[in-house]
Order: sequence, then C-alpha cells, then structure tokens
Amino acid sequence: MLLAQQQKGQSLKSDFLSLPTPSRLELDMNAHKTCWCGNDQLKEFSPEYLECSKCGTLVSCEGLGIEDTQVKNDDVDFYGKEYWLSHQTEHYGFPDIYQRARQDLVERCIYWLHTLLDYKLPPATVLELGCSHGGSVALLHWAGFRASGLEMSPWVVEFAHKTFNIPMLLGRVEDQQIEAESLDAIVLYDVLEHLPEPLTTLRHCASLLKPDGIFIVQMPSFEEGKVYVDMVEQNDLFLEQMKSIEHLHLFSRRAAQQFFGRLSFNYLEFKPALFAYDMYLVASREPLVKRSPEEIEASLLASTSGRLVQALLDQTATLQQLQASHQELVAFYQASESDRADRLQVIENQGQDLVKLSSAIHHTQMVMNQYRTQLDSALEQLHRVDSELQQAYVHLEYSQAQLADSQAQLQFQQNELTQTQIQLKKSQTVVERKDFRLKNLKAKLESSQLEIRTMKSSKFWKLRDQWIKLKARFDSTAVSGK
Repeated sequence: MLLAQQQKGQSLKSDFLSLPTPSRLELDMNAHKTCWCGNDQLKEFSPEYLECSKCGTLVSCEGLGIEDTQVKNDDVDFYGKEYWLSHQTEHYGFPDIYQRARQDLVERCIYWLHTLLDYKLPPATVLELGCSHGGSVALLHWAGFRASGLEMSPWVVEFAHKTFNIPMLLGRVEDQQIEAESLDAIVLYDVLEHLPEPLTTLRHCASLLKPDGIFIVQMPSFEEGKVYVDMVEQNDLFLEQMKSIEHLHLFSRRAAQQFFGRLSFNYLEFKPALFAYDMYLVASREPLVKRSPEEIEASLLASTSGRLVQALLDQTATLQQLQASHQELVAFYQASESDRADRLQVIENQGQDLVKLSSAIHHTQMVMNQYRTQLDSALEQLHRVDSELQQAYVHLEYSQAQLADSQAQLQFQQNELTQTQIQLKKSQTVVERKDFRLKNLKAKLESSQLEIRTMKSSKFWKLRDQWIKLKARFDSTAVSGK
C-alpha cells in the first residue's frame, strides 16, 4: 500500500513538473512551510505532509502555489481541461466531468441542496466556488435561488454554462466584481483543501456575505492522533485524500473550528458527510436557525421549476426510504445469512467435534481396556500378595509366639542368673571371710612353726624329745611284759 501511495504521488509530481519553470522555481524556494494559522514550527507527518500541532492541520510539503492554481493555458496548466478528463480517470479512477455532470445531480447535488434549504430559502443569493460541471448551481437555480458558480478553467466555465445554462465566473474569487455583503451563502464542496491561502481567500469571501450569511463546506477530515505508518499498515481510507500536489491543507475538526473562528464565524454545525473520510459543516456569524419543512415546501412550490425540484426531493426522499428499507433488508438478509452461516458452522463444528468425540471415545475405550487388563493383572498380583501376606501373618504370629516363649525363657534365665549372681555374691563373701580366716590361720601357723623351731632349738625341746623317746621305750616294754 505504501508503494502504491508513493507511485501515486510520483505520478502527480510528474504532472506538476510539466508546469512552467518559473512556478516550479517559486515552489522550490518556498521550502520552509507555514500553516494557514501562522505556525511555522511544523513536524513531519509523512514524506509529503507536515503536521501543525497548534491547530491540527496537515500541510503539504510540495503543493501548488498561487500562480500554479491559475489556468492561463487550458491544455497545460494543472487545473486545465485535462484535470477534469484524463487526470480524474487515470490517476484517481473517478468518472470524468461528462459522467459526473449526470451522476452528481441525484447524489451529491440533492444532498447539498437539502442542507442549504435547511438554512436559506429561495430566492437567496448563492455562490459556489469550484463548482466543476455546475450541476449543483443548476439545481439551485431550478429551486429558485439566485445562484452562480466559479471555476479557474475557461474550458470548465464554458462546459458548465453550455451544459446547464447557468451564470459562471472565471478566475479567483478575489478578482471578481462582487458587491460586499451581497451574498446569502457561499458553498465550497471539496475546494477549501485546494486553496494555497485559505484564510486570505475565505476572509475575502466573508466580506461578500451578509451579516447572517453562511458558509457550507465539504472537505477531507483529518483525524488527529493518527500515525502515518499505522495508516499505511491499516490501509486507511484517508490515504486517498493525501494528494500532496493539490490537497494543500487537510483540516481536522479542531482546525476547522479555529479557522472559522478567525473569520468570526463562531457558530458551526457539523453535519453527516456523504463519505466517511469527509467533514461537512455549516458556519455562521450568528446562531444558525433551521427552516421548517413547511417553509421549505412553500418556497419551492412558489415556482414551476421549484415544483420540479420539490418532486425530485420527494422522489429522492422516497428513494432514500427505499434505500433505507433495502439496506435494512440487506442487513436482515446478511444477518440471516450470517446466522445461517454461523449455525452451519456450529453444525459443522459439532460434526467435527462429534467425530473427534467418537475418536476420543474409541481411544478412551482402548485405554480403558488396557487399564482393565492392567487392573486384572494387578488384582491377580494383589491376590497373590494377599495370600503371601496371610502366610506371612501366620508365620509372624508363630514367630511372635516363639518370641514370647523365648522372652519367658529369657526372663526365667535372667531370674536364675540374678539368683546365681546373688548366691555368687554370698559365696564370694564366704570365700572372702574364709580367705581372711585362712590368712589369719596361716599367720598363726607360721607363728606356731616359728615357735616350734624356736622350741626345737632350745634345751627344753631336746629334753622333751628324750623324754618322748624314753616314754616310748617304756610303753613298748610294758606291753611286751604282759
């Protein structure tokens, strides 16, 4: 999309480069851009536009100058004959002026007439700047307005005059001989963005309006806060309005309010635009007062051509109602189709879900069968383990009984050991006593042996031995004598 935008810009530049050399030099020298509000501190918005932070306007970096908007030669100048023919069809894909002269009457021109009738009634005096083929001016004439159009190209002025037999002015509005405060309304449809010095031009236009005069303006509406890269990525509709060679100022709503405030047109009413990327407004110095449907009808029925316009408006209203009904039917049909498609999608989704569910059920059954096999195997193992456990329990009970017996025997042996230990302690006590007595006896024995040895070595002992021997002899002699 970005490449397409750049290619489109290049093609426009090639048209612009065909302008006379002095005009291009004048543009190149004016490299430092200033917004209509006077701010010259502009920031880059895109390769071809700068953004004014004070009012919210996009300012073209390479647009046409005042001289470049003039048409001195219809064959070569930018807004000359080819602008309405090949330029529209080849660069923008729009119908040329011949087709637009027919198509716009029942679409744009009727819509614009409705707005004007809300605030001004015939025979109010109206000037349309940049009226193109003049169809809108013609419709105003038929409704009873004193209307005239203005264009820059002699060829377009002649085309509009011949096609619709309407009064046409040629050139800049500043160069026209129009009496001050003589107009009830000045309308600019897709024109304001083309003006090199919009504030100067509309300040002059304001001087031509009566105190209760109004401007009706349609122009591209720049939405502040947008970022160019994001717009390109999202293929934003407003990119089509960023025609930097001819769209010199792209206003935001804030910019529009400031702009008309500078002109002392402080009463603005923003109306629904024909196209989503546009801004459509009515501006006045005084509070805006709407005409009633009865007043509008009465003013139109006052003339023959006005009756035809009223009939056209009635048919347009009927067509709009039919279109609204058609849109409602289309919306209902689309909603029904969407609902049917949604239901069909739900059915398809449910069918797919059913297939998935069936597959899932089959898979689950297989898994359950596997689990059942595993469960049966586990139950068999459990039975075996339970049997082994019961055997182990019996063995445990037997072991516990043996353990109890062993514990009883151990307790008995411990009791016997305790008794033995007690007896051993008593025996040790007796042994100790006997040992003590033995030691005493041994000591006495040793003492007696010592005394004996002592006695044996004494004379007395020797006399004793002799007496014993003598006694023994005596006893043996007595025995033998008997």
